[in-house]
Amino acid sequence: MSHTPEPPSDELLVERARAGEGQAVAELYRRHEQKAYNLALRMMGDSWDAADVTQEAFIKAFAALDQFRGEARFGTWLHRIVVNAVRDHLRKRRLDPMENDDLDRACAPGETGAAGRLVGGRQSRLDPAADGLSPPLVDALLLLDERFRLAVVLCDLLGYEYSEAAEILGVQEGTIKSRIFRARAELAQALRAAGYGPAGGRSSTSGAGVDTPGTPRAAQPSNGRSTGEERPPS
Repeated sequence: MSHTPEPPSDELLVERARAGEGQAVAELYRRHEQKAYNLALRMMGDSWDAADVTQEAFIKAFAALDQFRGEARFGTWLHRIVVNAVRDHLRKRRLDPMENDDLDRACAPGETGAAGRLVGGRQSRLDPAADGLSPPLVDALLLLDERFRLAVVLCDLLGYEYSEAAEILGVQEGTIKSRIFRARAELAQALRAAGYGPAGGRSSTSGAGVDTPGTPRAAQPSNGRSTGEERPPS
């Protein structure tokens, strides 16, 4: 009776990628691309920008694998890089709003622009609806302050423990908890104003993974891994 071999761990793939094994790089990318994209998309609200930022973050991560010490999970370390890339992009957007119009024209559907390419030249197969969020909830998320949106996306959508989200964002765990409480309250208010929730009789959060105040999310298991001070590349 043959046994299916266990897939290599992220740690082993990182070691192989450091040694120049292209297949290891591709597998790390395959495992983490959708979740990284979901993070960027729910922070930015634009699928083209999110794909562009996701690609940028992966390129930066793979170029800096020597800085990854394994004290935190690879995905945690990667998401810190994604968060930094998102913040940089949002800062540029605030300074130069026209930049996004130029990007949309340069990367129209069917063309091979920066937002349509992935590491190694592969075309994007990322699904903007993969996390199951309803349109009203997506709209409500984008109304949140960036700090609150980041906290609720990391914990309620991506399943991070409060301690892991705190490390990704470089803040105290108590800060994460207070931001999530505030985010959930504002989300509930926005959804009620749009006719969803108890007052409107419709539900827009079913299956979406975002909790409203009074029903706190149980912390997801961290698989026994440390969430040490793993620093992303600058």
